[in-house]
Amino acid sequence: MRPSLCWHLAALAVLSLPVHAQNQYVGVETCAECHDTNTPGNTIHAWRSSQHAAAYQTLRLHSEKEPRECQGLQLWIVDSGRGVRYGLPRPAHESKECLPCHTTAFGAGPQLLAPAFDPKAGVQCESCHGPGSAHVQAMAAKDHGNAAAGLERYEDERTIEARCRACHEGTCGDFDFGAMWPKIRHSGAGKQ
Repeated sequence: MRPSLCWHLAALAVLSLPVHAQNQYVGVETCAECHDTNTPGNTIHAWRSSQHAAAYQTLRLHSEKEPRECQGLQLWIVDSGRGVRYGLPRPAHESKECLPCHTTAFGAGPQLLAPAFDPKAGVQCESCHGPGSAHVQAMAAKDHGNAAAGLERYEDERTIEARCRACHEGTCGDFDFGAMWPKIRHSGAGKQ
C-alpha cells in the first residue's frame, strides 16, 4: 500500500470514530428520576421545598409589568424583596442582570441543553453540580466508577459556602450561610 493511501485511511478511521457530545444540562426532572426517593436528606424534596425551585418565578413576582420613565430611560423596577429596588432595561425575567443567579445554564449554547431541560425551573441541581448528562449516562450503564462524571462535588462546607455566595452575596441582600445551608442541605444518594 502506498504511504499516502495509509495516511488517508488512518485519517478516515479517526474521523469515523463516534463523537461524544459535550456534557449537557439535563434538568431537575431528569435528576428526579433517581434522586427523588423516600430517604432522609432526599435531594429533590430538599430542592422542591426551597426557594431555589421558585427562583425564576420570583423575577416575575418582583418586577413591574410595565417600564417607568426614569431620567429619560424606560426601566422596569424590580424589588429585591429586601427593600432594595433596581431599574433594569428589560423585565427581570428577561434580564442578564438577574438570570445568571435565578436560572440554570444561563448563557449556555443550545448544544449544551438537553431537550428536556427547562431553564424556567429555577436554580436546579446543575446550577451547583454542573451539567449532568455524563452522570446520567454512567448511571444508566451501571458504571458506578464514573458516577461523578462531569459533576462538581463538594468536599466540605467551606467550598459549598463559596459556591452559594457566588449568587447570594451582595446584590440582593445579606446572606447567612449558617442559617440557609440547613434548608437546602442534601445527600447525593439516589436509587442505584
